[in-house]
Amino acid sequence: MDMKNFKEKLFEKAKNEGFLDCEIYYYSSKSIKVSVLNGDIEKFDNQTSGGLSFRGFYNGKIGYAYTEKIDDSTIDSLVQYAKENSEIINEEEKEEIYTGDNNYTPVKTFYQDLENVDVDILIDKALQMEKACLKYDERIISCNHCVVGKSFSQIYISNTKGLELSKKENYVLAFAGAIAKEGEDIKSGTEIVAGFEMEDIDPVYIGRKASEKAISCLGAKSLPSKNYNIVFENECFSDLLSCFLGNFCAESVQKGFSLLKGKLNEKIASDIITIVDEPLLEKGFNSNSFDSEGVACYNKTVVENGILKTYLYNLKTAKKDGVKSTGNGFKDGYKGKIGISPTNFYIKNGNKSLDDILKTAESGIYITDLAGLHAGVNDISGDFSILANGYLIENGVKTKGVEQITIAGNFYDMLKNIKDIANDLKFSVSGIGCPSIFVGSLSVSGE
Repeated sequence: MDMKNFKEKLFEKAKNEGFLDCEIYYYSSKSIKVSVLNGDIEKFDNQTSGGLSFRGFYNGKIGYAYTEKIDDSTIDSLVQYAKENSEIINEEEKEEIYTGDNNYTPVKTFYQDLENVDVDILIDKALQMEKACLKYDERIISCNHCVVGKSFSQIYISNTKGLELSKKENYVLAFAGAIAKEGEDIKSGTEIVAGFEMEDIDPVYIGRKASEKAISCLGAKSLPSKNYNIVFENECFSDLLSCFLGNFCAESVQKGFSLLKGKLNEKIASDIITIVDEPLLEKGFNSNSFDSEGVACYNKTVVENGILKTYLYNLKTAKKDGVKSTGNGFKDGYKGKIGISPTNFYIKNGNKSLDDILKTAESGIYITDLAGLHAGVNDISGDFSILANGYLIENGVKTKGVEQITIAGNFYDMLKNIKDIANDLKFSVSGIGCPSIFVGSLSVSGE
């Protein structure tokens, strides 16, 4: 059914039933994923999902209703459910339906060439990836995960205040997992690459990289317990940073769940740390012209040379602090509740190579893998104690593998003590990015 036609009928029915301002939020997605094993297709997934949320003000209170079926037969029930829902909503939960902004900066999030890619190309990429993985070294005994897939989603928001916005986005992702064996020692390595064109997926590189990581871990050993200089690999520090993102969100600050409360325009990190949130980033994995409330997104500096410049806001938290929303009011799917989320949130590059950073550290541990992040992290106090693997740094060079160690420290203290930053910024598919970072000395528990 035509979405605009459906919307007009729904809004008309709602107003006839006594609703004032109303809004719809439509979301749909589809994905194709191919897994191969031993030269054959192991699994083929073709999934679609989506639906619509309706909200509106009835007797001064807001009510919600949801549906996966979008046709005339659902209109009456949507309005009735929203009316009933409004009667049980907590009056303290103040929400608003946004009138929109004058300007929305366009950002490209949809790539037609990728949408036209046939599934046979995905299969071929996956088979090449597995072949490259297995041929890398005779100690590689399996490519137990070999997946290539593409994803598409679209959003449409419209309300009775004149707001009407839409977005399409897509990307491709490849994942290889290798198993290496030498004697009784068995190790694994993975490589994940995502992009917006099939040319971004180099199957030979991905397969070989997964195998290289697995081979390099053979013979890894623990270390004596003491303090070591620690350099985090870019992807690894992104994983750690993601555990503390809530501390930069106004809702956590207002509820007293963030130690960044009251720290605006104060020093919270080393002078060399600048953190930005850039929804308008070209080819960003979380780029947006507008958030889930219809607020225009814009690039912003969250931490500048160690100084906290802003929190991230949605409409509700911005109103509470008497400021403008930063365009970070997002929800997960059409049934999700509006919260606060970063977009392309990253630590800016330094001006040195990773090799130079390792030379600066001289000795210590290069951390490449963290396990049990959520169990070992207190996102309020900042304390963490996490299982880790990596490589020994000797004479400024990465050498033998290290495993079965636990690194411990405090996130806030660590930010203030960061010594150096590499120029190898890398993003995860969630939009969190970091370069490799020399954080100084941390406590390590090992053998």
